[in-house]
Amino acid sequence: MSFTVKSPRRWFAGWCCACFALAAMAADPPPTRPLSLAELTAIALRNNPDTRVAWAAVEQSQAAERIARAGWWPTITASYAGQRSKATSSSDTEVPARTRYGPSVSLSYLLFDFGSRGGAIDQAAAEQLAARYSLNQTLQDLALAVETNYYLVIGNEALADANQLALDEAQANLDAARTRHGAGLATVADVYQAQSAAAAAQLSLQQSRGSARVARGALAAAAGYSPETVLQLRDWQPDDADITLPATPLDALMEQARRARPELLAAQASEQAAAAAVRAARGNALPSLRLNASAAQTRVTDVGKTDQYSYGATLSVPVFQGFALRAAIDGARAALDSARASTESMRLSVEQQVWTAYQNVQTAHDSLAAARAQLESAQQAADAIRARYKNGLSSILDLLSTEATLAQARVAGIQAHLEWYLALATLAHNAGGLQAADDANAAGVSP
Repeated sequence: MSFTVKSPRRWFAGWCCACFALAAMAADPPPTRPLSLAELTAIALRNNPDTRVAWAAVEQSQAAERIARAGWWPTITASYAGQRSKATSSSDTEVPARTRYGPSVSLSYLLFDFGSRGGAIDQAAAEQLAARYSLNQTLQDLALAVETNYYLVIGNEALADANQLALDEAQANLDAARTRHGAGLATVADVYQAQSAAAAAQLSLQQSRGSARVARGALAAAAGYSPETVLQLRDWQPDDADITLPATPLDALMEQARRARPELLAAQASEQAAAAAVRAARGNALPSLRLNASAAQTRVTDVGKTDQYSYGATLSVPVFQGFALRAAIDGARAALDSARASTESMRLSVEQQVWTAYQNVQTAHDSLAAARAQLESAQQAADAIRARYKNGLSSILDLLSTEATLAQARVAGIQAHLEWYLALATLAHNAGGLQAADDANAAGVSP
């Protein structure tokens, strides 16, 4: 298997374009062509049900805010009544049956309160903002899941290719040991050693193939399909020339995450909602002034019609409700304290995530050079030992040990590249984006 990849510094541009895919709610059929990372992300944003759940939460919060804002408007109710009645007078004289009917309209309008209405509106608005931030976080988490599983698939398939090469070499060594044993130049122990090495290579190959299948299932699930769905991917070929450390220093990334992480912004919005809930609870314990008016017309058969109307204002003063209003205020204050603590906890978690991801990027970058040097040395040693073994100057143990070291070096090189791209993607997610060290590299090819 060959590899191809872009620099993850350019990945977010493609991801932002993919966000427009949220307009489509029906799952698309799996594409039959090889897919790039940006294309997979766009598919996931369309198909994954998590995006629809988050968007439904936004719509619910919008409806809740509209309901809260309805408090600024009067309530008008219209009705039409009809009645047929017959009664007896006090002197036992029968009164003819009469029919009464007519329309009526009533109006009720809250003229003034001490913040309960405004607090409820502010609470609903803040909750809608929190829902929108949560939607953004869902999109970013889904994008990271797609990217992570994308690299895990192609990384594990690359490991499978490396293990297949190691198995081919182990099989060649086994054939050589059998030939030398048949010629009397090697013992049967050499054959057994070569067989053991071939079996170990076969085991590693099966394990890497199994890991690749698991990663493919996770990628399909992230894209909104059944895990058994086969998605074709473009090849990944790491280009060491594109591997550079982020230009933004750690402290700037920390500050950027505090401003940009949707989950932290959602926690801050929830804190604002809790503060508004306290104002609403306080307002419910204070007087309110309401305007009430009504008008009606009643028609009575054989009598005629009459008009009625009334209007007035009502001042309501909560006096005692079994300490429920006081308890509501205390509960709202406790919820505000909890929201503030949650915001602080989220801030610390975000900072820790950025710090850890930054250190992982540094470690992964340093590991790449070591992995390259290890692979070069292991390849040279293997070439030398193979030649010596053919000439009878080295033992089978020397050959197998060197081949094992070469196989480990190949695996280490693949894992080093895989860990670099995963670490950089995680840092970009945790910090809310990365700035490339050289914007001229922005013309790189996307996977």
